[in-house]
Amino acid sequence: MASDASSKGSWVIVSSLFIALILTILPLPDGVPREMGYLRPDWLGLVIVYWTLALPDRIGLLTAFFVGLLADLISGSLLGLHAMGMVMVSSFALAAYQRIRMLAVWQQAILILLILTLVQIVSLLITVQLSGRTFSWLTFLIPLVSALVWPWIFLGLRALRRRFIT
Repeated sequence: MASDASSKGSWVIVSSLFIALILTILPLPDGVPREMGYLRPDWLGLVIVYWTLALPDRIGLLTAFFVGLLADLISGSLLGLHAMGMVMVSSFALAAYQRIRMLAVWQQAILILLILTLVQIVSLLITVQLSGRTFSWLTFLIPLVSALVWPWIFLGLRALRRRFIT
């Protein structure tokens, strides 16, 4: 009986993580300037944050690590970079999930902006050190756009969770 309760709606969680992974690695269409890529939200980070806040007993650091590692493998980035970022996002969300859940959605968006900006800074430092590439300040648009998209992610995933999980 306990396994039925814990597996109820798992397909919703897995599907949302899979869709976020696809949106993360989906290339921009031909002819679109490369700079437009900085206006893409961190889909995977947003979905990990939502499920960590909503179901902290089911989604946590281990899930975030494996999803991030899968993103590393699929995208061809430095192995462990996405995994580290997703673990950081999940650990921040887990550390204060009870307080975060009490905030209004716009306040959560501000907190997500801060968390994703911190993760972006750490990822940039690692990438610059290991690959020697320069970075663009436009990369800080990604957390900003993610924070702006958060209310829709939150409302959409909450509707799915309420319908299929609890």
